[in-house]
Amino acid sequence: MQALVRPIAEHHALRELTREGSVALHRGDAPIASADEFRRLLEASPLQPARIVGARAAAPAVWWEILEHHPDLAVWVAANRHIDEDVIAFLAAHPRLQVRVAVASNPCMSDEVMTRLAHDKSDLVRMRVACNARATRGVLAHLVADACVVVSKHAEARLQYDLNGIRLPASYLDEVSMSDLLH
Repeated sequence: MQALVRPIAEHHALRELTREGSVALHRGDAPIASADEFRRLLEASPLQPARIVGARAAAPAVWWEILEHHPDLAVWVAANRHIDEDVIAFLAAHPRLQVRVAVASNPCMSDEVMTRLAHDKSDLVRMRVACNARATRGVLAHLVADACVVVSKHAEARLQYDLNGIRLPASYLDEVSMSDLLH
């Protein structure tokens, strides 16, 4: 059942967010200095998601330049682990679901943004908040009462197991039915 909850196969960047070690920087990588440089990084063959997600910008203005000149790259900006808090807050209100999901997976967001995303209209965004390792007890407690059973069960399990340092049991979502997933 857990396999039904974790995947977000709607975009390359989102799959990379949950992969172990996906944000490790390659030694010797220089910070990106412009929107065009970031776009070239995305167009490189083969695509290196770990490099993109771990890319550092020379200045916060670079991320704003990317969003202004290449709005189609917003999901890749949101997936990045080195974006400024103002950019994270801006992207948390983005109309595209994939962008909000990527932000909800970002461990660098403020508690305020995490709380806002815990109230998002999309079950998928709320699920990613529940999966976020930095989700606070308060956010998880809110998500335990979520209308989506999958979100609720995951938040409950995180409160019971993860935050106490105990691994989640393989069966923690056994009570979730297919009708719960399709609500």
